[in-house]
Amino acid sequence: MKVREAITRMGTYDPPLSARTGGDQVLLDFNESTVPPAPEVIQAMVEWLQKGSVKEYPRGYEVLEEKLAAYSGVRAEQVMLTNGSDQALEVVLRALLDAGDEMVFTRPGFAMIPHIAETIGAVTVYTDYPEDMTFPLEAVLAAVTPRTRLIVLISPNNPTGTPVAQSEVVRVLEAFPQVPVLVDEAYFEFTGNTAAGLIDKYDNLVVTRTFSKAFALAGLRLGYILSGGEFIRELHKVRGPFDVNMMAVVGATALLENQDGVRAYVSEVMERAKPMVERFFDQEGVTYFKGAANFMLVRTGNVEQATTFLREHSILVRPQKLPIADCFRLSVGREVEMQRFVEVYRAYLSTVGNGGR
Repeated sequence: MKVREAITRMGTYDPPLSARTGGDQVLLDFNESTVPPAPEVIQAMVEWLQKGSVKEYPRGYEVLEEKLAAYSGVRAEQVMLTNGSDQALEVVLRALLDAGDEMVFTRPGFAMIPHIAETIGAVTVYTDYPEDMTFPLEAVLAAVTPRTRLIVLISPNNPTGTPVAQSEVVRVLEAFPQVPVLVDEAYFEFTGNTAAGLIDKYDNLVVTRTFSKAFALAGLRLGYILSGGEFIRELHKVRGPFDVNMMAVVGATALLENQDGVRAYVSEVMERAKPMVERFFDQEGVTYFKGAANFMLVRTGNVEQATTFLREHSILVRPQKLPIADCFRLSVGREVEMQRFVEVYRAYLSTVGNGGR
């Protein structure tokens, strides 16, 4: 069967999950929460299952959208639920891009975004993070042409951890008021910094978020979009009416009513566990990029050797590809998990000497 040429030319987006074998592995490879949701959240989902409603099509998205609006500081008509933030990104790109249109994207960044653009046949115009991984605002502005139909900003960026300041987002929005600007905020809970408050002022702004990171619902696939009400109504034409499963909706609704555990986890990660790892790296002379979220980019003399050593000691991290193939991305979990990482990585450094730093 012949598929579209744009699809034939593509590679497969294939996240490296094969190393996950279960048992006592410490999963520091996908930036997930290292703890499950609160007991109240689990109980809400169990009770929903026991009611027998799983046999019915999803309904009642409006309740969660109202809660998300309050959580995000917007109105309910400015919120749309999606099947993970992957679908949020896909819905936005499908609504805005035609084959041949240009999308400005800074690399290294979340590879799923240019992958989606490829499926449409759109052209990704790349700008690059400099050596110090600061956001290249001027390069992004210079990359926009009359053919640009979307500008993508990821804040904090994955995998570099680079934040995009609100003033920089505003610069882009105001420089090109006719070009949509997508700000992906998958790690919002770890930074508290958001562009959501700009939605009423700028009708070319769209924000995407997820429940897969701080909220610990990665397995249920739930994300959401924040934008002007008119644009959200157009996006409903792209997303299917039942794309978001009710188990995710029930869990997320309970989560928003029981946020103490999430706040405690974020506090432990950002205020205790991450600084502990940074002190260790500083003491050992390891090069790393601190970033603004629950992960760090770590440079090493031999990525394959380092990640293999960690894996053999039941710790998984994410090796990177060009242009940062000399780095691995380290998710930051609780103190106990990061203490384990420090112990193992200290042992690794002692075996390889300065060449491994």
